[in-house]
Amino acid sequence: MTTKTPETNVQAGRLKLVRASMKLQGLDAFIVPYADAFQSRNRAADGSNRLEWLTDFRGSAGAAVITATRAAVFVDGRYTLSARSQIDTSLFEIVDEATGLKPETWLDLGLTLGYDPFLHTKAELDAMARVVTLKPCIQNPIDAAWGDKGLPQLKAISHEVAYAGRSVGDKLDAIVKTIRDGGADAAVITRPDSVSWLLNLRVPALPIVPVVHGYVLIDAVAGHAKLFTDVDCSAPAIIAAFGNRVSVHKLADIEAGLRTEVSNLTVWQLDDFNTPAAFRETLEKLGAQVTHAMDPVTWPKACKNEIEQAGIRASHIRDGVALVRFLYAIDHTKNLTERQIETLVLETRAKDPTCFTHSFNPIVGFNANGAYVHGQVPDDMVKTVEGDGLLLIDSGGQYLDGTTDVTRTLAIGIPTHEMKRAFTAVMRGHIALSRAIFPVGTSGGQLDALARAPLWELGYDYSHGTGHGVGYCLNVHEGPCNFSPKVLRAAEPLKPGILMSVEPGVYIEGQFGIRLENLCLVVPHETDGFLCMEPVTLAPFDYRALDLHAMRDDEKDWLNAYHAKVLKTLAPLLEPEIARWLTVMCAPV
Repeated sequence: MTTKTPETNVQAGRLKLVRASMKLQGLDAFIVPYADAFQSRNRAADGSNRLEWLTDFRGSAGAAVITATRAAVFVDGRYTLSARSQIDTSLFEIVDEATGLKPETWLDLGLTLGYDPFLHTKAELDAMARVVTLKPCIQNPIDAAWGDKGLPQLKAISHEVAYAGRSVGDKLDAIVKTIRDGGADAAVITRPDSVSWLLNLRVPALPIVPVVHGYVLIDAVAGHAKLFTDVDCSAPAIIAAFGNRVSVHKLADIEAGLRTEVSNLTVWQLDDFNTPAAFRETLEKLGAQVTHAMDPVTWPKACKNEIEQAGIRASHIRDGVALVRFLYAIDHTKNLTERQIETLVLETRAKDPTCFTHSFNPIVGFNANGAYVHGQVPDDMVKTVEGDGLLLIDSGGQYLDGTTDVTRTLAIGIPTHEMKRAFTAVMRGHIALSRAIFPVGTSGGQLDALARAPLWELGYDYSHGTGHGVGYCLNVHEGPCNFSPKVLRAAEPLKPGILMSVEPGVYIEGQFGIRLENLCLVVPHETDGFLCMEPVTLAPFDYRALDLHAMRDDEKDWLNAYHAKVLKTLAPLLEPEIARWLTVMCAPV
């Protein structure tokens, strides 16, 4: 819990300014989501992170609600610990979504909730409108207080066919057919990863997610696309790839672009679960007929083609070399702090010239700090790794031929019996899901319990999903598939070519955290009509934290086979002393 003196608190001053803007607009309350104008988890600029600016909360999901007298921040189970350390509770109440309270149900009866139509989807607004009266704002009160930050002037590069596997024209033809088959004349594509995949664009200078922030209007009659962005797309390779199929326009011209297109195209298709509600509102005002359909880029982007799959396997070998090098360094260096390990992880990956950035900020937690689920510990709580316990390290890299995301939990000294008991349960859960064989049409929601069952046997569980889709030199979190007990979040069937994380865990507040994560490609099984998963992450699991007596022989066989693959693939690429260490870490159990 964090409490500061309101008179000297920056957040208190910002909250006052926002309330003043709300009063001028006649807003009883205002909701501040994590989302930006592209419904993106990852920012093109810090100026898009309104939630953090207002509350100092640094999680990757959540929302705040402000009234004239009260304010609250809503977080999920991943961030309850982080929220308490970051948010001033004299200003904001912290609400865990597990309580069932939502922004619209937290409000006092009779209050009208203001919103920015660019920061919410129609689906979100429809859900809130069943409980509370909504009112679009004239100007976002955060922006009125903070000022218009705009987007940085970045340059895009062409994601060459050698990496992408398909040309822009080929992709556009397929998407146009999907739109036409859905009975529409045109479509709006607003997700940065969809825009970037469709047009074979990447922005290497952008930290974490190298995507173009912009909007695409697709004319399915003429087979043409208009890209609205402030990203520089003038590189000769991009112009050649676009040919006469794609034209580029300023982001500020999007409304004028809609007006022009609607005059010729009547039936529009957009994704009400991913598109800012402002687009539907504008199109309907212009007289267009608007229908909902899943973003047509979603499935072809998620189901990696053969060249993308080959790139994923190749990038994970290079990433595995970096992983083993920093795991070795940690194992042989005493008294590192968690922040020093974060730096070591970043610097080790950066030595590979093909890794141009990280796919998210590293998460490092020793013992009690490992229980900060998917969150970095505050500076004043950073630990030195010394004594006995468990060290959790979650990290990933961005390569032109793949995106990586891996978590390992290391034994430091001699872990306690409880630590080894929990670690072994997580390992068994990881193995159970990783080796699953399942019929075509099976969803992630149906498989999620495989990873949890060994933990449930011992009274453990975890508050996050067991896995998420991963993009291809794109978002480290990609839809539409998830391993999760939340049915709506994990209802889509797994298909060949999808890259999924498998990451069960145990988190005991004040004691330790454990997560074991690989990325796996969904591939056809030798049995017709069935699928299975191929682990592509290459790094040893720490046998020193296992209670081998609690593992079945078939589970040990899986671990030994995996470690044999890791050793055979990586040892020839490593320095002799590191290869010898890896040989020990991969020895049969």
